[in-house]
Amino acid sequence: MIAGRATLPHPGTTEGRHAAHAPQALYMRRLIRRLLLAAMLLGAAPAGAQTGDTLQNALDRLDALQASLARRGPGVLGIMGYNMVPDGSANAIQVNRTTASNEQGSSVFTLSQFGFGFTWSESFPLFTEIYAGYARYDPRAVFTGAAARRTPLRWNNFTTTIGVGYDIRLAEYLWLRPILNASLGYAAGDATLFGAFLSYRTGRDIPALTDRHVNVYGLGGSLVLAYYDYRPERDIDVELRYTQLHLQTFGDTMRAARGSSVAQTVGLWTRYRWPTGWEAFGRPVRWVIDGSFTSYFGDQEQVLGFSWAAKVGGGLEVDLGRYEIGAMGINVSRVRLIGRYFYGDGGVTGTSVGLGISF
Repeated sequence: MIAGRATLPHPGTTEGRHAAHAPQALYMRRLIRRLLLAAMLLGAAPAGAQTGDTLQNALDRLDALQASLARRGPGVLGIMGYNMVPDGSANAIQVNRTTASNEQGSSVFTLSQFGFGFTWSESFPLFTEIYAGYARYDPRAVFTGAAARRTPLRWNNFTTTIGVGYDIRLAEYLWLRPILNASLGYAAGDATLFGAFLSYRTGRDIPALTDRHVNVYGLGGSLVLAYYDYRPERDIDVELRYTQLHLQTFGDTMRAARGSSVAQTVGLWTRYRWPTGWEAFGRPVRWVIDGSFTSYFGDQEQVLGFSWAAKVGGGLEVDLGRYEIGAMGINVSRVRLIGRYFYGDGGVTGTSVGLGISF
């Protein structure tokens, strides 16, 4: 850490007088901009309105407009927080916030996450996880509650999260797993992605399109308390996980979306498997049921429209271990096909079908 002391210019000098007047000049510039915007809004007011009321209404509309724009920065980060935090029952859902709140307007958006995690071996209990997320939405509807645009153009979030941890054995079936997580995210509208494609194909940059994007990185960690009990007649998996990621925009992020956010979740995930009595590929086929409950905090809750969500589902699992499908010592042991039902507070519901792989 480097410490230092700043020396201020004396008010009596020319430099000191200029420094003293700088805040006043900045305040006047902001006041002029505010009055000009209010004048523009006055032009759209009814002709018969009183001048005082019209000016106050214009200023109120200006404050509402600035507040709605200010919400877009944390809004983008809130959606990215959902996609960046690893979820053991990762899948794709579509949410309509008008069913989760009293807001008006169509605010449908899609949230997807796919990934995996595994421990390398019992002799080398290093845990690794990799997740990728995607979201598609209309920021005007999702962040301000206004009606969605009629144009098909939307914004897209792309995220990836990696985690490295270590399994600490507490008891015969009980493990503690601290994990360090790092994430990267990119958000851009359809027009921006099209501009980037044109720039790639023609070599010509279109700043009006390509400059409107958001770059985000996230750093944090997770703490997992896991219970794994595997027996021939049944398998039990239970994980209680707390995750916290600090998200920050960087680089050439558009000014209106710059900011930071903290994504926090607490989730309980469990799975139960037992033989069906059938066989495939020379190994037993198993029934699988699983469920999860997750609580969201901070900007995630504000943007998603629900503070908690539950998933429950079931399906079949096929054992492929005898074929040693894989590479670099990592082989696929089991493949699962599971259907899930999603429910969140406020009446948000959904269904999904997922494909799971065990190593």
